[in-house]
Amino acid sequence: MTRSEEDPDASTSDGFARLFERHYPDVYRYALRRLGPDQADDVAAETFAVAWRRRDRIPGHAPLPWLYATARNIVLARSRGARRRGELFGLFDGEPPGLPASSDAAGQVLDRQTALSALKALRPRERELVMLLAWEGLDMPAAAQVLGCTVATARVRLHRARKRIQRLLADSAAQPDGDGPGPLPLTRPTLVEENR
Repeated sequence: MTRSEEDPDASTSDGFARLFERHYPDVYRYALRRLGPDQADDVAAETFAVAWRRRDRIPGHAPLPWLYATARNIVLARSRGARRRGELFGLFDGEPPGLPASSDAAGQVLDRQTALSALKALRPRERELVMLLAWEGLDMPAAAQVLGCTVATARVRLHRARKRIQRLLADSAAQPDGDGPGPLPLTRPTLVEENR
């Protein structure tokens, strides 16, 4: 992961304010893609509250993976709490923003459904890795840092995820109507301003 500007030192109040201004939109979009608009603000705010309390632990050279890892822990904790309370809590209760658009409405719906089906078919850690790489734009070492695993482990998870997606596409292409969904739109989307 490269940054054109140097990341601010989060240990000072001014540095933390610059860190917040720079990375809040990224953390918000991360939460938005996983939980939707109802909880994205809360997760982003909670992430930066944790960051403020632990600002001396934020790595100066690459704070975004650290922030994503913190947000991921918050999302997982919310998911566990919702399951304990018996609430429905899913990764894609609505439509996640950021998937690229197709040339026509029917194709867009089909592409979106295929992508969501493929993501849902993945194991949670594989799904998170694909989303970190494709939607958050992280490189493999940064994604591995967020997941708390080695780069080698992340590469194995990505390999397995690709194989599962290929099997899903092969199964979809073999449907009786003979009209498969086409390639999955799992490339990094063009980031548009999303409900800042």
